[in-house]
Amino acid sequence: MPPAVESQNGAKSAATVSATAAEIEADRQYYAGLPLGLLHPVVLDYGAAAAPGRRRYLTYFVHRHLELRLPEAQAAAELAMEGPNAARLSMGHRGSSCDGGGGGKGSGSPAVIWEKPFDNRPESPFWYAHVESKAVAKAIAARSLLTKVVLELWGEAETLEGLQAAVAAYPEEERIKWGSPEQSFKFVVDTWGCTYTMAQQIEMIESMEGCTRFQGRIDLRNPQNRFWLIVVKSNGRGLPRLPDRYYFGREVAAGDRSVVNMYDLRRRRYLGPTSMDTEMAFLMCNICKVRRCSLVLDPFVGTGSILIPAAHLGAMTLGADIDIRVIKLGKKDKAGRQVNVWTNFRDYGLPPPLGLLRCDLHTAPFRDGLEEVLDAIVCDPPYGVRAGGKKSVAKERQITNRETYIPSTDPYTLAECLHDLLDAAARLLRPGGRLAYFMPSAPGFYFEEEVPRHPALDMVANCEQMLTTRYSRRLIVMEKVKAYDAAEAAAYSEQRGPPKMSIDDMHEYVYKSPAELAAEAGVTLAEHRAAQAARIPRHRGKNI
Repeated sequence: MPPAVESQNGAKSAATVSATAAEIEADRQYYAGLPLGLLHPVVLDYGAAAAPGRRRYLTYFVHRHLELRLPEAQAAAELAMEGPNAARLSMGHRGSSCDGGGGGKGSGSPAVIWEKPFDNRPESPFWYAHVESKAVAKAIAARSLLTKVVLELWGEAETLEGLQAAVAAYPEEERIKWGSPEQSFKFVVDTWGCTYTMAQQIEMIESMEGCTRFQGRIDLRNPQNRFWLIVVKSNGRGLPRLPDRYYFGREVAAGDRSVVNMYDLRRRRYLGPTSMDTEMAFLMCNICKVRRCSLVLDPFVGTGSILIPAAHLGAMTLGADIDIRVIKLGKKDKAGRQVNVWTNFRDYGLPPPLGLLRCDLHTAPFRDGLEEVLDAIVCDPPYGVRAGGKKSVAKERQITNRETYIPSTDPYTLAECLHDLLDAAARLLRPGGRLAYFMPSAPGFYFEEEVPRHPALDMVANCEQMLTTRYSRRLIVMEKVKAYDAAEAAAYSEQRGPPKMSIDDMHEYVYKSPAELAAEAGVTLAEHRAAQAARIPRHRGKNI
């Protein structure tokens, strides 16, 4: 039998030494309490019985942004259940005219019941999704950047021999659907924490012949079915040490991360110091369930780095910014050509924004009574670490040239900015619409009770991303759960008092020298640096 195998790791040499029991237990303790990002997930322990009427799929995540994995996959599943057209967009879609968006509502039950990975290790990429249909499972991979593949699991075990026995026991009526003479196939070998030579991979695949009993032809280029053999043997090289495990299953759908390279900031002509990186901008849009014909607003649009992924997903976009120079004038590129937000959209062949407004949420120009017109608000407010916030103020002065006039501004604290952002979202979002924004976080400056709330909005996700040894940022996602009531909102704000957050005082801390911080803490510089390095969990690094 020719080698019907595709390697996912490109390995040329073997490195298959497993972690010791002591090392695995140490990592278990290290990752205990890993936040899941979702605030209200339905999660089962490994091996728990699934709810009736649901199918169990192995969801193999990319090992990045661990706290964003479940929120993104959950949103993709919910989108699939909202209507036949809602989840039709894959990550490979490019914006087009509206021809029908999402329809009806979901069934009311959770879109996904999650089952923890083997050994109940939340940091593991091998989660199980219990969903109502194969279409929902496909949608998770089609719309998730952090999902590598979704598999119909045929077997798993601690050894290769145990896996072969599990696959051999898989129901024959299911096996014959995909292994008949008419069906072409290919094997994909993937490893976690180890590497195998191609010869070793082929040997493993050939050892599976007796239990799979496929009768179809091998097609390495365009097979009808892909079967994954995943080997987990952790060597501790930067990845969580997991118990040895083998998985085998049929590919239901594979993820597509090509958009990260397609919209890489390094090749974009118009950028600013706070332009959102492409991967994170797509993750924000995915968690907000942006789709074809969504109306999406970024009230801090800058260079348009968040609206570009929204337009790629088929949304109609709107932007606003307090700096008229950013949205109107732009700057010169390396070739001396004038570039701005509009040229970014033209360069990618995307539909341009419906409009870009010079305004801020403190004095928003929206007419009274304008409500429930937006599907999503996705943004990165200025929080004073690299760029401080400004708000418009009225000052008496004579305008001699309206073409060059820059309106007056005053400082805008993050607490005040988020208060205005939430109130605008509560008014402008449709029921079920989502708001996503980042806020900074640092020890001694972030307190969960200070995270802004609103009576019309429910928080669905709070995900931390470490940026440096000193501070991180948190992606806050909220969903509109009831109609806006101005009197209720005013009473709620009065009860909470004037907007005030400890993180408004974080700027000085971030830019102090290590020596200054060590002196304030009463420790040596070496002790201070060791404490800072130890503060960053491995699963929250900037690149994870």
